[in-house]
Parts: sequence; structure tokens; C-alpha cells
Amino acid sequence: MGPSERLLQVMEYLMASGPDPVKQIDISRDLGISAATVNRIVRTLADRGYLFHTSEKYCIPNFRLIRNVPMSESYLSVLSDLMNDITAAHSVSVEAVVVTGFDLLWHSRTQLPDPSVAIRAARGFRRSLYELDAMSRLYLSRLGWDEVSYKYFTGGFFKTGLEMGSLAPSEARRVIEEAVSDNFAMDFDGNHVGVRRFSTIIEDERGKFLHLLSIAEAAVPVRDKDEHIANARRVLDKARATLTAQIKTEAAGSDGIGTDYATLKLVK
Repeated sequence: MGPSERLLQVMEYLMASGPDPVKQIDISRDLGISAATVNRIVRTLADRGYLFHTSEKYCIPNFRLIRNVPMSESYLSVLSDLMNDITAAHSVSVEAVVVTGFDLLWHSRTQLPDPSVAIRAARGFRRSLYELDAMSRLYLSRLGWDEVSYKYFTGGFFKTGLEMGSLAPSEARRVIEEAVSDNFAMDFDGNHVGVRRFSTIIEDERGKFLHLLSIAEAAVPVRDKDEHIANARRVLDKARATLTAQIKTEAAGSDGIGTDYATLKLVK
């Protein structure tokens, strides 16, 4: 375990402890980190104003540590294994996509086994939610049209695919609201670069949006379209069930998703 991981462990521990002061010796014992290392971390945090340190070696945090996208280390491990298993079994690329602002952001992606097909959307790729592909439709449908019309320019939505034509607000509303009744959406004919996606939506134990999960492949003809779609739905339904079970397990143990102490964002 490197120094960065130990620092995060201590900060997460302090957040999980609530408002009460915490003794350094308890941090060291519970995390299995040496007292000397904990002392260095605590001194650094105190020197930079993120921690109040009493003479009795009690620690009082002066920061908030939250994940903007609340996925724990154990959840990310399950997600990564699941994505790799799907790729190995079905020869497709699997994508975990989050939302930031008005964009989709690719959190992670497995490589498509066929090297002749290029998928530009790698980790860190961003794309506007205004393009109403399967992922955008699923996410926006959960917001509801009232919130969509409040947050977004309703005349800015456009179709996915080769034409990418603009949509009138009434048509955009129809397209978005059609997605609300299902956890599965697809763009079978592919987008403007020839990539076909099947998508599902992952929510936490309170029904709050967590991320999207998509299967991506080349938009080439298939022998049996209906069976191809049905198989993609089965794969994503099973994946969603697996991830939902992990979310419930972590929520029951209060050690992951849904908590505020594990973080990607530091506020002093």
C-alpha cells in the first residue's frame, strides 16, 4: 500500500467516525497502519488546516470528503470483473459511463476484441447529453421532463445516427419519455461512426442514478436481429442484477455506496 492510499484511508476513517474526536492510536489500530505513519499523516493534515490536533492526540477533521459519483473500491472491483467477463464471453466492448454537468463521461471501458473496429470513446472521453442516444435517453428520462426543461435548452437536442438531425422540443420530450418505462435502450443502427450500443441504467439503493452500463460493438448486419437484441438485454439484465446486489450488500454494511466519507472531492 502506497502513501497516497494510506492518506486516503486515514481521511475516510475520520469522515466515517462522525463529529466526535478520534484518537490517533485508534486510527492506527483499526487501519493496521503504524503509529509513526499515522502521526506523519495527521501532522500534515493539521499543518494544512484540514485537521485540528489536540494535545491529547485527538483528531477533529476540518474537511468533508465525498464522492461525486459514489462508487466504493469494492464496487469498482466487482464492476471491473463483470465488464471483463462480458467482453470475454461475448466479444464486445463494455462501458461504464457517468454523468458530469451536461456531458456523459466514460469512467472505464474494456477493449473490443476486434482491432479493426475503432471505438473513440475511451476512459475520460466526454460527449454531450444533447445527443439522444440510448445512454442519454435513459438518464434524461429519469430526471423527468420538468427538470430537463428547467436545466437544458430544449431546442438543442438532436438525433443520434448518421443524420444527427435536430429535434423540436416536443419531439425530444417524446423520445426521452419513451425511455422511462424500461431499464434497457439501444441504438441498433449505430451512431455516426458506426458503433452500436445497448445500454442499461444502474441506480443506488435509494433509486438515485449511479452510472450507465453499455455494450458497444460494430453496427454490422446480424443473422437474427431479434435474438441479438434479446441476448444483449439478457446480458445487461444479469449485469444490473449483479451490481444491484453489490450495492445492497454495501449499503447494508454501511461501507460503500451511499456514504459520504469515501471521496473524490475534497472541500476545505
